[in-house]
Amino acid sequence: MVTLIIAEKPNVAKKIAYALAERRPIRKTLYGVPYYELIRDGKKIIVAPAVGHLYTLAPKTKTYGYPIFDIEWVPVYVAEKGKSYAKDYIKALRELAKRADEFIIACDYDTEGEVIGYTALKYACGIDPKKAKRMKFSALTKRDILKAWYNLEPTINFGMADAGIARHVLDWYWGVNLSRALTHAIKRASGKWMILSTGRVQGPTLKFLVEREKEIANFKPTPYWVIKMILEKNGKQYTATYEKERILDEEEAKRIVQEAKKGPAFVEKVEVKQQRRNPPHPFDLGTLQREAYSAFGYSPKKTLDIAQRLYEMGICSYPRTSSQKLPKNLNYKYIIQSLAKIPEYKPFAHELLGKPQLKPVEGSKDDPAHPAIYPTGELPKPGELTQEEKNIYDLIVRRFLAAFADPAVREIMKVIINSNNHRFILSGARTVKEGWLKIYGKYVSFDEVILPKFREGEAVKVIQIKREKKKTKPPARYSPASVIKKMEDLGIGTKATRAQILETLYQRGYIEGKKKIKVTPLGMKVIEALEKNVPEIVSVELTREFEEKMEEIMKRKLSKDKVIEKAKEQLIKILREFKAKELDIGRELMEKLIESEEKKTKKSKKNTAKELTTEEEAIKKAVEGNEKKNNDPIIVGKCPKCGGDLVVRYNRKTGKRFVGCSNWPSCDVTYPLLQRGKIIPTGRVCPECGAPIVRIREKNREYEICLDIRCKKDRKFI
Repeated sequence: MVTLIIAEKPNVAKKIAYALAERRPIRKTLYGVPYYELIRDGKKIIVAPAVGHLYTLAPKTKTYGYPIFDIEWVPVYVAEKGKSYAKDYIKALRELAKRADEFIIACDYDTEGEVIGYTALKYACGIDPKKAKRMKFSALTKRDILKAWYNLEPTINFGMADAGIARHVLDWYWGVNLSRALTHAIKRASGKWMILSTGRVQGPTLKFLVEREKEIANFKPTPYWVIKMILEKNGKQYTATYEKERILDEEEAKRIVQEAKKGPAFVEKVEVKQQRRNPPHPFDLGTLQREAYSAFGYSPKKTLDIAQRLYEMGICSYPRTSSQKLPKNLNYKYIIQSLAKIPEYKPFAHELLGKPQLKPVEGSKDDPAHPAIYPTGELPKPGELTQEEKNIYDLIVRRFLAAFADPAVREIMKVIINSNNHRFILSGARTVKEGWLKIYGKYVSFDEVILPKFREGEAVKVIQIKREKKKTKPPARYSPASVIKKMEDLGIGTKATRAQILETLYQRGYIEGKKKIKVTPLGMKVIEALEKNVPEIVSVELTREFEEKMEEIMKRKLSKDKVIEKAKEQLIKILREFKAKELDIGRELMEKLIESEEKKTKKSKKNTAKELTTEEEAIKKAVEGNEKKNNDPIIVGKCPKCGGDLVVRYNRKTGKRFVGCSNWPSCDVTYPLLQRGKIIPTGRVCPECGAPIVRIREKNREYEICLDIRCKKDRKFI
């Protein structure tokens, strides 16, 4: 009997194979796709990978109009350019399925993982998904994988699979039909094909960003006054603030200052109290994304991508979780003992191991699929992590350790100073017991304001009492991290998709600004036109309603077909309204769209000019095999980080060639290149690491190589 285990990615398949094998597994390839054969408990097992989604939705017949609802699952290489590599993975799974008697899905345990497994079984393997079993794990350690093997679920989670399929269908219905509608509106108004897009979650997200933009634009500052007392004690000056924080009338502020100056000033009351500050709860994905943005300035998508890599290395648990609770059966002692082997965590780990009981602080949020994010106890190898990976790993480890530490204790001091019956407050605070701050304090800051001792009734030496004029400030613009939080609060998108939706808004030219998000004129106009003519397209309530229905599908309380049919009916109604106002919408959008396109063209020409200059300089220093300057840029594949083109470029100073992302500077992905030989794209990606494979042709030889120098895949000579 042969068992076929399907993993989500090649490196995960390798992890599973090595964890399950009683002896070293045998690595084989089929159509260039790696898979593993091994023996476990007398069973012959094949572990083979998908490479993410192998199938996607596409129209059954090619049409350019709208609405369109007649869709089907097709291989991704049929529907999307640049994904030809998926063909070999589909062929390999189809062939291996013929050898198998039993099927097990071991993709990530979430809705997307379930859809990947479901479609791979049904369309690549030709197997009824009901006949497959499920491995469920939240970390890629040997003990977690073995536990999943010995506790197989009898079937895949059809609640998650149906919810995932429903989400894909609804997102396709909304995204494709509404984007086509916008494009047709532009065509009808101008006679030109100019692409605009929106989506089921994208529109409502842009809407609340536009609302903030309008709040800022319409904000009228209000003047107010604050009153401060500068006093001196023991040769040092301190500032106390008036008990009423804001005085809205200038004459009142003047009167208070004049009266308070008459004195005498004395200490009316001294309040000293201690506050316990409990440790922070373990990370859910949203909190990790916000903390990483605060600490390192990483975008939510970047944080998720890094956390996913740490998971695939086996050193952290699965990141796409909304839980703030750790597993009850997790061996805390083992993990902390393991982390003690890393010098920077050793003192904290030893202190925790000396406690009579290891009990973590936990948050209120839970997730039925996965626990909070935690370090697994498997340690990274020396030099294995990039600096960015080290940063996120450090954040996760310290947060995990801090959850077991003692509370911090802060002493809060409040001195009330009376001057002619006007009260001023002098505040101080200091940490008297560090507790968890020793571990996590590098990512949390508390003000340390040390005050001298004051006693009630003592006279106060006043240096100055003054008023300061200030103005109220408009609401702050959203940061990438606060957008994710707002989406969570509104209940739109999912923990796995929110970061990508934000990236899409950037790519569409609807928003700009890395730290403070500003909606572009085009983004403002899109929402203005839609809200005026067909407001349901950007309705937060409608989007949230479908998100809630997706949850009901997952819990098996609603049928996916009924939800899809209901969504179809609502979208038909929306599109009917849109069609009636198509010309008006197109006219409203045209002006801003033309401005946006002109701006893009200018930027593109500017960048192209820079690249040509760089290449001309490089040609002078070019070594054997470098391409002539009249050639088109060589595209070797798609960027694994942002989906842009990976292009051969030349360093302005050295003339050396390298591969960089076309979306630079917003995307910083680069790969070094050999300086000799002609570069020929293959259209394939490395089965080990997912980086593009290129062919290098020199005078007497030709070979294929993976662009990632850290990858252990051997060169393939031809």
